[in-house]
Amino acid sequence: MKHQVDESLKGLLVDISQLVHLEGNPRKGNVDAIMASYSEFGQMRPIVIRPNNDGTSTILAGNHQVMAAKKLGWTHIAAVSMDADNARAVAFALADNRTVELGYTDNAMASELISTISESYTELLDGLGWDEFEIAYYEEQADRANLPATNNGKQGFVAPIIAATDAAIEQITSMVRRDDDGEKKIIADTSVDHSDAAIRGSTVATPGAAPKAVVQYTIVFENAEQQRRWYDFVRWLRSSPAYDGVTTAEKLVSFIDAHSEV
Repeated sequence: MKHQVDESLKGLLVDISQLVHLEGNPRKGNVDAIMASYSEFGQMRPIVIRPNNDGTSTILAGNHQVMAAKKLGWTHIAAVSMDADNARAVAFALADNRTVELGYTDNAMASELISTISESYTELLDGLGWDEFEIAYYEEQADRANLPATNNGKQGFVAPIIAATDAAIEQITSMVRRDDDGEKKIIADTSVDHSDAAIRGSTVATPGAAPKAVVQYTIVFENAEQQRRWYDFVRWLRSSPAYDGVTTAEKLVSFIDAHSEV
């Protein structure tokens, strides 16, 4: 018997091989995300099934949980049984799906919660689709909601303050960061002249060395759909074996080399 069911649910264990999926289930879930949750926490709440006359049981709520459990190699899963005729069973399945669909995520609140666990649960967040690009999208939406209103009462863009030339070195010095390997890098945001940071920053980060700096660019999108497509592209690129590299930057450069003459 293989499973990762919470101790409090072990009295509800059923054989997965005896479960059949609800025919025509309209719900399309993310099995990989459920697998990420099950791998980290195990099963913390039961699925809902309805016994059939042939010894099997139909899954009314939890079809994708069972798919995830099967992919993880589980032989058993916790389930509660519902005694209902066909019409009532279908009605429950629809109600269960619909109540989930009617909910929504508050981006600002989600961003705040994610930030509290992002360093400790990196793999879990990535498995749930909350990689750094998704998190950045949430943060951007939260920041946008907090933008001050313009004269017409709508939220507007606040121009960054550009540091004076004679203060550039001091500003760049404040952006020096040391990575896990002990190497100093310059992390420059949109308020900094990146060309200047690359030239001046090399001597600030590594005195006497050849020019070297890490420059962070911010892409400004015209709408949320453009931003979402960019994040989808980067996630695809990171998982694609067709392009060389470990980091996102390396993958992106490999993609550019393959598809442009730049």
